[in-house]
Amino acid sequence: MTLSLASLRASQPVARLGQSHGYCFDGDLAHLNAEILCDESRLCGQLWALQLWTDEGIRIAELPLGQLAINGSGCHNISGSTTACPPASAGPHIISMLLVSKMPGEEPAIEDGASYPQPASFIQPRLQGTVCSGFDDGMIRFDIARIANPRPADNISGTLALELWALDQPYTGGAWSGTPVASLVLGTLAGEDAWLDCQYTVPAAPLPATGHLTLMLREWTPAGYLTRDYRSLARPSVSASATPAPAHDTVKEKPAKATVKETKPVATPSAANTVSVNKASAKELAAIKGISKPLAAAIVAARPYAKLEDVIRAKGMGQKLLEKLRAALTL
Repeated sequence: MTLSLASLRASQPVARLGQSHGYCFDGDLAHLNAEILCDESRLCGQLWALQLWTDEGIRIAELPLGQLAINGSGCHNISGSTTACPPASAGPHIISMLLVSKMPGEEPAIEDGASYPQPASFIQPRLQGTVCSGFDDGMIRFDIARIANPRPADNISGTLALELWALDQPYTGGAWSGTPVASLVLGTLAGEDAWLDCQYTVPAAPLPATGHLTLMLREWTPAGYLTRDYRSLARPSVSASATPAPAHDTVKEKPAKATVKETKPVATPSAANTVSVNKASAKELAAIKGISKPLAAAIVAARPYAKLEDVIRAKGMGQKLLEKLRAALTL
């Protein structure tokens, strides 16, 4: 974003950032503040927002501001907090703040922006060391040298999960689209702790003929599952036989409750036992226990979905319900 700010800015902005502006992160919260100077004669119902982006072009936070009121001075001092979605990479990252306006029915316009020279890093659960995989008769095996939580000792992770996807494009840490292949819930991990020499064997859907295989380490947060780290994988080798993998070993055995209360999802089942949220009829969706006829109709109306988590935009589908139904659904 730092390289393209000049070309993306509006040539005659309605508003701009003043001398005072900044941000800070507190876990998965972003706190933003800005002085906004506007030409009040050109305010005509635009909706405004402050956004934070990384230099890789990943949006990590947006603070909606609504309309800017005419106050006679043209100066507005804004501050607020919003959910942050840090990129699936420790960094460091150069962060930019954008001032964005939007008229109904039009695309958002970047009015102004500023980049911050001090890089930002994010302390998140990580995949470390060697990561490899192998397929055998509808199962996939993951061998991971280390899964670590580098946060302080009292900062227990949310529920961690592994998800294998065949993506349409190489993953760079932001949003994605593709086909889910397999998933596994790992549990919570204390800060300054790690699982070593992890070996997991889980059921896998048929591997698509094309797609960029990407293993994601995901964490449950108040905003749903967020990708904390990832690895691009080569096409798995097929072994002659698969030996059931032992449970992972931990550096420290400290059973603890997750900091976020949630309903845990289950591993991705075979595609033959799931119903497509993008292709199934409302009748087929309503046949799933937990999906009412109105909800099935809402799922159909809100199509298409780039990833399964997007189904929460269907009226009546909340995050907790989606987690209960995840095992029965696919894209």
